[in-house]
Amino acid sequence: MKKPLVSGIATFLCLGLVTVAHAQTRKSEKEPSGELGASGKQIRVQVEFIDVSHEQFTELMFGPKLPAHDGELRQQVAQLIKDGKGTVVETLLCTARSGQKATSESIEEFIYPTEYEPAELPNNIHVKDGQEADKAKASFRDLATGPTPTAFDTRNVGSTLEIEPTLSSDEKTIDLRFVPEIVYHVGNQVWAEWKGEHGNAPIEMPTFYTVRTNTSAILTDGHYMLTAALSPKNKEGAPDFTRKLMIFVKADVIETGR
Repeated sequence: MKKPLVSGIATFLCLGLVTVAHAQTRKSEKEPSGELGASGKQIRVQVEFIDVSHEQFTELMFGPKLPAHDGELRQQVAQLIKDGKGTVVETLLCTARSGQKATSESIEEFIYPTEYEPAELPNNIHVKDGQEADKAKASFRDLATGPTPTAFDTRNVGSTLEIEPTLSSDEKTIDLRFVPEIVYHVGNQVWAEWKGEHGNAPIEMPTFYTVRTNTSAILTDGHYMLTAALSPKNKEGAPDFTRKLMIFVKADVIETGR
């Protein structure tokens, strides 16, 4: 007895739907990013601040044995670090998708006053009968209150890396905009002194030292590039022109889930 044609077609359609659903499940397991495809790849950006002497920097950049490329230059700097002639000051790392901005930071929020109310006396002061004028003036100063902070600002002290990478169609070249920065609080500058009976209340403002570069670069996947050379701070918090901070950047294209 022959099976009905309608029943055979229904069975075929059911099997087809099951096969398609199974294939989509396997695809989603292999590719967690779903329909993202190539755009699901991430770009991992690494920035290094390496401290060397000014003489060593000049020798590396303009000496008789010039490196063929920045990757070789980074190897020469690595040997200086190994020999104790260089120091890795900071390494920053941040990962983002192509065309998106990302930030990584290791900071302390430094809050400081920016505006002060001047010192003032109480509205009413009572002087005893017969009190000498000089003693009365001295008591006035003792009753005065010092300058009072009325407005504040915040500065992030530490290291920050902002990136915006764009991956090329061949997935081997990265157009990178990045801003690496290190901020130090190096001291306070006193603008006015106040000393009273109830303590001292100087008007002072903090001093910061910043090493920062804001630039764009076209990088090849996995290769180093020297992007800047800055002067670090000395022990007093002023620019130290006897040393240089070499800023290397490297971008790697990584698979999702790697």
